Amino acid sequence: MKKLLLLGIICVLVTLTAQAQDVIFRSSTDSIQAQVLTVGTSEVTYRKWNNLEGPIYSISIDEIAAIRYANGSYDFFSNKSVTTPEKSNQSHSMMLTRSGNTYYYDNLVMNKQATLEWLETQKCPAAYEQFRYGLNLSKGGWMLMGIGLGLDLCGTIILYKTGKAIGGILTGLGAAFEIACIPTIAVGYSKMHQSVNVYNMSCNKTAKVKPYWTIQASENGIGLAYKF
Repeated sequence: MKKLLLLGIICVLVTLTAQAQDVIFRSSTDSIQAQVLTVGTSEVTYRKWNNLEGPIYSISIDEIAAIRYANGSYDFFSNKSVTTPEKSNQSHSMMLTRSGNTYYYDNLVMNKQATLEWLETQKCPAAYEQFRYGLNLSKGGWMLMGIGLGLDLCGTIILYKTGKAIGGILTGLGAAFEIACIPTIAVGYSKMHQSVNVYNMSCNKTAKVKPYWTIQASENGIGLAYKF
């Protein structure tokens, strides 16, 4: 038992240590595990993560695509793309893509909040507004679910202990909130996913966007739509 506890503590410490580093994403498709010291107008200074007592390095802002800090926040930079012979042949196919709720651009790996912040820096208001609307809508849907589950639980407890009608009313209201959250969340996530294609079509002229299925709301209800 003591060995298991010790192993668990070690795993937690290793996880916390891994998350405590900053990551500098360079425009040349690689990244630097670092402890960022200063972020200036023309350069960033840092120490390498595997040698925190070692020398201080600097890198030009123009070479940086983004910085992910240890607390999970991001800084994005409107940089001049650094072109190498290997990358020059690939630049035409650079696209914003996603897998589930993780978004990718070049060497950036972003969650939903980081993607929203990145889109804001890209001067693509159509994609940014659509993603922001979808993110807020999905948050509202999850809030509805939380309220519904809370009402459902309270109603069930009241029915079980007292048998009073208010318990049934609360349970019914909870079920209504839970049902309402499903299309709200679905449409919210669909809007976020659509913003990927909006960005690639509107602000990334060289990207080739494949046709795709999406959930779309209209005055007639909610259904599938094929975009091409």
